[in-house]
Amino acid sequence: MTDISSPRAKLVEMLWQLKLGYDKQGDKGVRYIHFNTLLNDPAYRKELIDQAAVSSNAEISELGLALRRININTALTQGRHERRVTTMNPDIAETIGFKAPSSSTTSSLRKFLLIAAVLMLGGLVGAGIFSDELKTRYSGTQVVSGSLQGEQLWTADKTWVLDGIVYLEAGGRLVIEAGTVVQGRAASALLVTRDATIHARGTASAPIVFTSAVAPGKRQAGDWGGLVLLGNAPVNNADAHIEGLDAGDTRGLFGGQDATDNCGVLEFARIEFAGFEVYANNELNGLTLGGCGSKTIIRNVQVHRALDDGIEIFGGNVDLRHILITGAADDSLDWDMGWTGRVQFLQVQQYPGVGDNAFEADNDARNYYAEPVSEPTFYNVTLQSMQSGDKHQRAMTLRRGTGGHFHNMLIDGFSGEAIDIKDRSTVERIESGQLSFGGILIADIGSGGRSYFAAETGDQDDDGGFDEAVYFSAKADLGTSPQFVHRLQGETDHDYRLAASSPARNHSQGIPQGEFWDEAANYRGAFRPGANVMWTEGWTAYPIN
Repeated sequence: MTDISSPRAKLVEMLWQLKLGYDKQGDKGVRYIHFNTLLNDPAYRKELIDQAAVSSNAEISELGLALRRININTALTQGRHERRVTTMNPDIAETIGFKAPSSSTTSSLRKFLLIAAVLMLGGLVGAGIFSDELKTRYSGTQVVSGSLQGEQLWTADKTWVLDGIVYLEAGGRLVIEAGTVVQGRAASALLVTRDATIHARGTASAPIVFTSAVAPGKRQAGDWGGLVLLGNAPVNNADAHIEGLDAGDTRGLFGGQDATDNCGVLEFARIEFAGFEVYANNELNGLTLGGCGSKTIIRNVQVHRALDDGIEIFGGNVDLRHILITGAADDSLDWDMGWTGRVQFLQVQQYPGVGDNAFEADNDARNYYAEPVSEPTFYNVTLQSMQSGDKHQRAMTLRRGTGGHFHNMLIDGFSGEAIDIKDRSTVERIESGQLSFGGILIADIGSGGRSYFAAETGDQDDDGGFDEAVYFSAKADLGTSPQFVHRLQGETDHDYRLAASSPARNHSQGIPQGEFWDEAANYRGAFRPGANVMWTEGWTAYPIN
């Protein structure tokens, strides 16, 4: 076996002492130390050693100075040529399972040193000789449950498994590295409470994936609860409490007076198979945003196969950019409680027989005139379905006094009507200028592909006599094919490109000025006509199960 008095083993031992020292005593300005990263990332290791050397804590400072003298600029768990001894150390034998544990207890420090020494022999973790406990602890899986406090770092070298609802408590900050996989067990969710923030910034080549803990091939919508971000931005409902949680749990409260509130960053991320039913007719969504403000960043995010809504937004003024929602079992995007954010580049795909509305919008379910009024602004949106014979699917249901501004949109393939405006309070938003439409192309809707709006007479009149067909005949281009390169036929089709000759190039409305907006997107729909590469490529995925 390895001679554990070797310089490398000594370095591992002292690094473990440093981690234990920080875990026990803490040190201002130093984040939680992830030991595997400390072993394998020389830059990360040097940074922490240098900080330890100047620590005000004498024990940590002494370790830091000693580590400076023996540190090496290589990974520490890859060595395969250490000097061997002829007999097996009994403690190592016990650690890797060759004999039952003795009555004397080995210290956690020495156990870890021995495990590290074994790892340096060539990776025996994969050989199946460790106990189940050690496999769980050192094989790259980390189970997380309960409350998280302070600074947290989830690294890509582990799979992070949510057990139950995990709360990032007020004042906490969760950093998730690019390429990290987070799995949710049944009835689990990740909830970022107000006054806490998440920093989950993936890349196009290394997205962050939130998915089911069930094995691939057996996964389904509702396997776990999804991701919930709560903040302090204005909402129109006093004492707003997020649905899906116990009403008595104050960690579910959201909303406030800070329009610039920051719930964090979610970028290049996928959320899959989420939305478990908490109780009858009450499910969590793929992504839930409650009272998140303008400093929150949500972009390049896919929500796939959610059991309830893909994304649901409760108030606030959070913006969305480059968003893909596929196969939601209820609504793809749902909002209420006074959301006033902006959206550019949104692609929705509803699967045959799955889902209700691409958009379902409310101001407030109890008070249709509550303020602030829901009034988001959309540019460059494509809403697609596939003429489901089993399900009445609408592109947009606008109701309960919502406002909104919808521009440069393509709506295609829905079995129900394109846009249904409900309630007199919603019609009044049109009259006041709080609800508007422009640059919209609508095709292949309802029976025969041309039933764009439902007739609403007698008992079917739900909007005080407002006639959608008359109104939108002057506001939308009806019946002109958008000329998709590939016509969507089923759940395995995800090509949203438009031909270069698409009429989506014409009759678009000018993009507002401002840092958020891409002013060059002077076309209708989520993708530029004639483009060969979609912004969804590289970081999205569409698993069936």
